[in-house]
Amino acid sequence: MNGWLKKWILPTAIPSGSLMERIATVRGIPASSLPKFIAPTFGDLALPKELHGAVEVGERLANAVRAGRKIAIFGDYDADGMCASAILLHLIRAVRPSDPPIVYIPERATEGYGLSVAAIQQLASIGVQTIISVDCGVTAIEEAREARRLGLELLITDHHTMLPDGLLPDVDAIAHPGLGGGTTELCGAAVAWKVGWAFSCAWCGSDRVPTILRELLVETLALAAFGTVADVVPLRGENRLIARLGAARIAKSGLPGLLALAREAGINANDRVDGERISFGIAPIVNACGRLGRPLDAVELLGLPPLSQEGGDTEKILRSAKQMASNFQQLNNRRKQVERLIVDAASKRIEEGLGHARGACVLAAPDWPRGVVGIACSRLAEMFSVPVVLMESEGDFAHGSARSVEGYSVLEGLQSCSKLLERFGGHAAAAGVAIRVDRIDAFREALSAHAAENRRNHEAPSIRPDIELFASDLRIDSFEALDDLGPFGRTFSAPTVFIRNAIVSSEPRLFGEKSDHLSIFVRMDGSDEIRCTWWRQAGQFGRVKRGLRLNLMAIPQVDRWGSTPRVAFTLLDACESLSA
Repeated sequence: MNGWLKKWILPTAIPSGSLMERIATVRGIPASSLPKFIAPTFGDLALPKELHGAVEVGERLANAVRAGRKIAIFGDYDADGMCASAILLHLIRAVRPSDPPIVYIPERATEGYGLSVAAIQQLASIGVQTIISVDCGVTAIEEAREARRLGLELLITDHHTMLPDGLLPDVDAIAHPGLGGGTTELCGAAVAWKVGWAFSCAWCGSDRVPTILRELLVETLALAAFGTVADVVPLRGENRLIARLGAARIAKSGLPGLLALAREAGINANDRVDGERISFGIAPIVNACGRLGRPLDAVELLGLPPLSQEGGDTEKILRSAKQMASNFQQLNNRRKQVERLIVDAASKRIEEGLGHARGACVLAAPDWPRGVVGIACSRLAEMFSVPVVLMESEGDFAHGSARSVEGYSVLEGLQSCSKLLERFGGHAAAAGVAIRVDRIDAFREALSAHAAENRRNHEAPSIRPDIELFASDLRIDSFEALDDLGPFGRTFSAPTVFIRNAIVSSEPRLFGEKSDHLSIFVRMDGSDEIRCTWWRQAGQFGRVKRGLRLNLMAIPQVDRWGSTPRVAFTLLDACESLSA
């Protein structure tokens, strides 16, 4: 069956049980494992020894603190890197409050991503003796040589793709999930948290850490969860455990900075925090600081000491945290405006045939801030179903971001064009890039050719629901129970259901600042009206009329607006039903 937007692959199995049990069954979660799956505990987390290098890095870091060495945490300017930096800041400061570590976050516009020779030299010049990287460093070959020349101890914690030839920097120790062990897909903040756990054990010489460190590990797991969701790593295995256990602490966090960010994102003390609340609520506020402000300010906020350890004026600390979070939200509002301008301008150029070759879009402009182009890339890749590279051009050079689509590794694409690029790095789904302006046209052709030849699943996009949903499933408690399967994200998406013969019960309407979203009300077998929200699909408005019978692909939701929660759907696709 074909929908208006995608090819539909309808479910063939008809599992039994409640709505949640049926979805769990088709996702390979047997009934015997379901109670443990929906209620994991801290004891289910893998020990640091399961992450390659975590114990060695933790021990070396503990020795450096014990020896009184001056320590610098070298982070990254995205949410994952800022959370990772704050995690180690909390733990090191807890055992040496009189001499906390320096935190160094490179400036996106002038320094770019990752360790640099200049930054290492600067840190050495102010007396730093040990540098521990978070969310970066595994490809820092020259930087490691400079650290060695200067007599610095360099510890690497990272999760990014290693060099194709397998060459590693010559450093004192590396913690990286790709080097072996049982945890292979952790984000930077999760790697830092595991190292922080190993550091805590090494500091006290026992797996049973003292109360202050144990409480900090519990609190900072929320930062690891934040980084896990924000960095869009696969939400399975250890990642799911970290995200589930850590997210549960965000709404009532003992970290004043994280608490202030949650409140700024509209999360109240009794709210359940899922992947969506992090991805679309908290993460954009923090990322805005890295894109348009000073990322070090975000680390300062996230790194504010827990109120349980703070001897000062609690109300004053909370007011300060609230003001900082509010300032970041203002940056986020500005980011949204800039993003819209970039998307509109780039869309127009693409539709005019500019910047779009066979398999990819590559565009640059002097007024597209490099800190914002990444999220504009994501929107355009979704709109045009091709990998997109957007860059800010300045003088002879352009710097920006790439975002991919299903079935294609943009990192492999950039590697195939490496002779044209000044530098690049990242993941299969997202990367950063720098290039000479006079090479952009050649780069567009080369990347497009590679994408056209190597993209898998290039046929029309398809959608495969978990199960068919029936009118008997339309209960608030059934919909709310689905949250227990979460958090949802990459590789473990929100449940999708197929609905037959829903009747449009009123005329559809458009909403949103640009009237680009569609709201439809339907009934199923005499049910109450159910609101269906179809994001960015105003183009389907003319197809939907009152009384029309539709088959739907949708994500079950709970609409909490108003005094009474109601069942609702987020639509993914629709088509006219041919049967009554």
